[in-house]
Amino acid sequence: MDGTGRDFAKICGCKGIRTCLLCEGGRTMVKAPQENVESLVRYMYCNQCHKAWRQIGGSQCLTEEMDFPGVLVVEDFITPEEEADIVTVIEGTEWKMSQSGRKKQDFGPKVNFKKKKLKLGGFTGLPHFSAPLLDRMKSHDLLKDFTPVEQCHLDYDPSRGSAIDPHFDDFWLWGERLVTVNLLADSVLTMSCEEKDQVEVTIQQTSNCEHGKKPVTKPSLSLDSEILVQSDEDGSQPTAVVDRQDMTSSQDVSDSNSRRYCDVEVAIPMPRRSLLVVHGNARHKWMHAIHREDITSRRIAVTLRELSAEFSAEGVQSQAGKELIDVALSFNGSAIS
Repeated sequence: MDGTGRDFAKICGCKGIRTCLLCEGGRTMVKAPQENVESLVRYMYCNQCHKAWRQIGGSQCLTEEMDFPGVLVVEDFITPEEEADIVTVIEGTEWKMSQSGRKKQDFGPKVNFKKKKLKLGGFTGLPHFSAPLLDRMKSHDLLKDFTPVEQCHLDYDPSRGSAIDPHFDDFWLWGERLVTVNLLADSVLTMSCEEKDQVEVTIQQTSNCEHGKKPVTKPSLSLDSEILVQSDEDGSQPTAVVDRQDMTSSQDVSDSNSRRYCDVEVAIPMPRRSLLVVHGNARHKWMHAIHREDITSRRIAVTLRELSAEFSAEGVQSQAGKELIDVALSFNGSAIS
């Protein structure tokens, strides 16, 4: 309830500072303003270059490049026909209201993360349609030993203002890899970091790359001399040579080759029907979020999680881990009510 005594859990699933379009009109409590939003530098991750890029001040010839390990995006992981079949199965299960305008379906153990306790509860396994998906996932080297024990379906819809704030998935129970199949719409996963350490960026002379979306380095050129500017997006037109001294300061050419992590956001494109894997630094150092403005039509996320090392065969909770795996891989599960 808020100060008016209204129970917003009956309107939506929002609690505390979480809000959505269903409840924002009646709430007396509003979110605190985000700090340093205008100072954030936003990079776009290229699924083919495996780096994060940004053009400097709108320039077509100067970019910043940043290494961003720990992300795998597999486009067209499923076919349109498979997507339709999966969505039909998912829609056959009742959705529960969740926070920030989302709806959810859970297939997993009952967990108290604060007390680090779990039990099977009503968990009867992952849903049957996940078995062939897991087989396909294991064809990728990064996922050849991936063994999920929890599956969550999240429904995002712009009519509810669906979003999820920056967060880390739990580290005590959930393991190294977070795996999501993205259904019904393209979207963007936004990565952010609170650390004030420096992240190295490299200013590059570039033209458009063969991917047609992001720039790549032209190593034969010197940044102190000339810059190539493509006349056309597809690179088919001759290039023009511009002297760096002729560029105005409005193009935001930085004198530094580093930024603080906390001043950086990285946008990870998630095409419809793609598979996304977050691991390594992207899992442990960077929080992830879905911004409201990046939900332009209905989207369903199917996310699978594996166990942490504590629940592995060599871990202190190996028996609990084995029990969870045995139940999960029965693929006979129903959503937890």
